[in-house]
Amino acid sequence: MAVRPWLPTLVLVAALTGCAGGGPPPGTTTPVPEPAPSEPSPAATVAAPVPWFIGPTEDGRAFEMTIGQTTTLRLTDPQAAEPEAIGTAVLLIPVTNVTAAGVREWEVRGVEPGTAVVRSTGEPPWEVTLTVAAE
Repeated sequence: MAVRPWLPTLVLVAALTGCAGGGPPPGTTTPVPEPAPSEPSPAATVAAPVPWFIGPTEDGRAFEMTIGQTTTLRLTDPQAAEPEAIGTAVLLIPVTNVTAAGVREWEVRGVEPGTAVVRSTGEPPWEVTLTVAAE
């Protein structure tokens, strides 16, 4: 039987094509590494950007803002105690538009870098931490 001249080339091409896949041979399994335990990322502990409105419902939360940025502190209970700002990073500026429903509002303005706590000692007491950064 005569060897065909193209047969060695065909065998070589077939062998190279099989190696080009780079995967394991058929019928074998590859161990899958287990995921590493997740650790809290540093971003998880960073304060959130300040929302449009803050108030007692944000009790215990922390927010970030920049100098000149504002948010509105809104109290919907007309009998709620007056809020106060502890620290010099923000100013509480009363808004004089009074609604029939008794909603009271203050503009909270970031005025210098630092941290301030806006709180009320009424019932129930609440506080929100605001960190002000330079732009």
